[in-house]
Amino acid sequence: MSRAKESDELVFFVNGKKVIERNADPEVNLLFYLRKVIRLTGTKYGCGGGGCGACTVMVSRYDPVFKKISHFSIAACLVPICSLHGAAVTTVEGIGSTKTRIHPVQERIAKGHGTQCGFCTPGMVMSSYALLRDHPEPSTEQLTETLGGNLCRCTGYRPIVESMKSLSPSSSCCRMNGNGKCCLDEEENEPAKKTSIYTKLYEKEEFQPLDPTQELIFPPELMRMAEDPQKRALTFCGERTTWIAPGTLKDLLDLKMKYPSAPLMMGNTSLGLDMKFKEVSYPIIISPARVLELHIVTNTKEGLTLGAGLSLTQVKDVLEDVVSRLPEERTQKYRALLKHLKTLAGQQIRNMASLGGHIISRLPTSDLNPILGVGNCILNVASTDSTSYS
Repeated sequence: MSRAKESDELVFFVNGKKVIERNADPEVNLLFYLRKVIRLTGTKYGCGGGGCGACTVMVSRYDPVFKKISHFSIAACLVPICSLHGAAVTTVEGIGSTKTRIHPVQERIAKGHGTQCGFCTPGMVMSSYALLRDHPEPSTEQLTETLGGNLCRCTGYRPIVESMKSLSPSSSCCRMNGNGKCCLDEEENEPAKKTSIYTKLYEKEEFQPLDPTQELIFPPELMRMAEDPQKRALTFCGERTTWIAPGTLKDLLDLKMKYPSAPLMMGNTSLGLDMKFKEVSYPIIISPARVLELHIVTNTKEGLTLGAGLSLTQVKDVLEDVVSRLPEERTQKYRALLKHLKTLAGQQIRNMASLGGHIISRLPTSDLNPILGVGNCILNVASTDSTSYS
């Protein structure tokens, strides 16, 4: 098989610049590509398995089902570059630097003493940045959740979270008393004392404001690609592995009939670990991410039907919306799923892992299958395009 002849062009953007890879290798991940090919070394190699967050970058896509642009953090060490066709990648180099102007997120972490050795800091920055692209005024709960997938050996997390809380209009270092004074400010609360054990790290007013209009826009070319997607299958041929991304459900089923032993890869949070640490390789990998039917959400009287291709984060967003609109007695199962979703990995992994892949993987720990089983949820395997919750 001649990879040069049969491979399609892989097109994506990195920090606003177009990347065309004519010989994309399915076994090359985004972290390697960033560091070794295009020499963006701000994204760090930590654990290599999606657990530490040092390699966090932001991926942006236009969702043709929900008709919106989504920005989400991912672990670059687990993302095959072939999965990025039509996506925009933003790394820490793309949001600000000391040569031009640092980003408000970077400024807050620096002035708030949120970094020591600095190795994990780019990942912390990009996790926070991705959250801000969709939520310019995040809650403290959202900030804490989004940083849950980033590990730090130095700071103890408190200064990082406190630095980011300055972006939330309702945040404070403590519960304020009746006159608006901080309970830790002893110079105000106990004027008789000559010394204070509390010193403010910064004044919130000294930070440059967050201006969403100055952020990188989603490339118009990618918008056009998403709105008028190619229905034919895309093929990327590497030295040992061929990646096939069908554009329709029919093509997906035909490919699975033709290559019954080929794995289906969506977020690569399970297969990727075997490929990296156990040196498992597959001659053919089928990626169903472009099949729109796998991303459809239907809400009926019987319950929800969720496409198997939805990420766990998208499932969470759908369930939260339904819970907010329905009477409490009708949402017991949904609330149980939401509670358990918060315990599954970090934000970057939940942004990548698909619902269908999660069910099929049958993980021995921290999986949703027991709750789905107890809730009498129906797996629609007849069409392989959805999972029903009734």
